[in-house]
Amino acid sequence: WFKQAYSLEDKDFDQRVTNSLRVVTKRLLNFNKNPNNTLLKPVERVSGNYYTVQINDKIDPSVLVEFLKQEMIRHDVQQNFEYGIYDCVKNQIQYGGFVCAVANCDSTKSYKYEFPPLKLTNYYFGVYFPDRKLNMITEMGNWFFSSALLLVVFAFFAYALWVIFKQKRLSEIQNDFINNMTHEFKTPISTISISSEVLMNPSILEKPDRLLSYATIIKKEAARLKKNVDTVLQTANISEKIDQLNFENVDIKELFEELLANLEPILKEKNAEIKLDISAENYIIKADKLHLTNVANNLIDNCLKYCEKNPKIEIKVKNIPEILLIKIIDNGIGISEKDQENIFKKFFRVHTGDVHNVKGFGLGLYYVKEIIKGHNGTISVASKLGKGTEFTIKLPL
Repeated sequence: WFKQAYSLEDKDFDQRVTNSLRVVTKRLLNFNKNPNNTLLKPVERVSGNYYTVQINDKIDPSVLVEFLKQEMIRHDVQQNFEYGIYDCVKNQIQYGGFVCAVANCDSTKSYKYEFPPLKLTNYYFGVYFPDRKLNMITEMGNWFFSSALLLVVFAFFAYALWVIFKQKRLSEIQNDFINNMTHEFKTPISTISISSEVLMNPSILEKPDRLLSYATIIKKEAARLKKNVDTVLQTANISEKIDQLNFENVDIKELFEELLANLEPILKEKNAEIKLDISAENYIIKADKLHLTNVANNLIDNCLKYCEKNPKIEIKVKNIPEILLIKIIDNGIGISEKDQENIFKKFFRVHTGDVHNVKGFGLGLYYVKEIIKGHNGTISVASKLGKGTEFTIKLPL
């Protein structure tokens, strides 16, 4: 829009200048009493602000400048200009002078434009407008204002759309979280409720094995409820938790060995294979052991949950300058590139349609990222669908 406006202003300027110079040419020929000297195209625009006028007749400088002043005013060309006249004897164009055409103009000012010689065989003069571009921009003040206004309106519109889509996305994430939480809490509560009704029947006392079975179910489901509550509370006010991290010397090798020992029953149940490869020479870091253990536990738990075959997990720990590098690699279902951008966001879960075969609230990886950030570290993910996932953690030594 602005480019077209500039082009229109430029064409209008060119037309007014060309017309005024054509009239000057006719007046000079009439002044020289040579009206029969007709020129087909006397005016040529050499550049954006330089014009030459062929006249094929002698030129009186004082008459020329007077005609130029009059015609520029008559054609509304309100621009300061300089003029030069071609000297046939010296075979070069001579500087003529500077003419003020606008208010507050310094008449002593002169740019002394070097008029380029065009090597023509006839007489001509040149007119140069030194302030044309600046004046053009000034004259386009209304276009600037309207363009700026349009950009402001567009920016507000784009921001409004962004806010709407963001709110829509947050609403969807919130609904998914509520649905997941409802499902996760409803199932154990229903199981406990049914088991409690059975235990309330006096005849159950005559069947100790059945009594033990239902009591075990209640204990198991209560533990499941507690785990779900802990998961939600774990990420509540996480910023406060990060401010209160208890930093101490932590042996990463010892941390993983203890964690894998605690996970052994689950690993056997899942028929999972875990390989711990610690090639780091320095694996002692300042960290909060409890939260760092939770981080490792969450990542390994994801490896186990999102695998459709026997899980194979590899944990690599090595050193790079001033950094402890931890890689956790699995052979699971992988994560699409689109979802990789969002997996560390709060409440985000990879969409699986109406199937609810993987439990969770979308809080685990958000917790992991925030804790790693609280340790002045970074976490990244690399994955391909069907080819497993690799999490990379970098922590300062």
